[in-house]
Amino acid sequence: MPFTFRAHPTDTQQKSGGNMKLHAKRLAAAIGAAAAAVLLVSSPAVAGTDIYVNTTDPFNGGAAGFYSDGEIFTVCDNRSDGMRAIGHIFWQDSNGSHWVPVEDTNGSGNSCARKNLSIGEGEKVSVEICLQNGSSGDKKYCAIDRGGKA
Repeated sequence: MPFTFRAHPTDTQQKSGGNMKLHAKRLAAAIGAAAAAVLLVSSPAVAGTDIYVNTTDPFNGGAAGFYSDGEIFTVCDNRSDGMRAIGHIFWQDSNGSHWVPVEDTNGSGNSCARKNLSIGEGEKVSVEICLQNGSSGDKKYCAIDRGGKA
């Protein structure tokens, strides 16, 4: 005896509105699932991008980093060479252009210099690091990274 598909009795017997109710329930469930999916997919998930950069001298005498979680800019003097590490962080927003200097002047082997900033989510950030001999010497071994994001 060959297999025959039999429709569920409620599908064939309830022609006067039963199918409509079933289709309406299925449609409502599908719309609800689609709405939930749209909310999950379209919610803004702005993730920042941390950046780190070292000076170009052979010993990486200075380093700077931007930590997007909390917008912390850090500058470190890594070497006892008489130089100081000078960093700058740059971004633009609706208030204009910002160029903020941070210097690690206490020598290597001590704490790094840090600055807690307030940068809008998603703003592009650039970081520059240089070495400088004293407070008024020429900047040397500068490097820049433009790939940060708050």
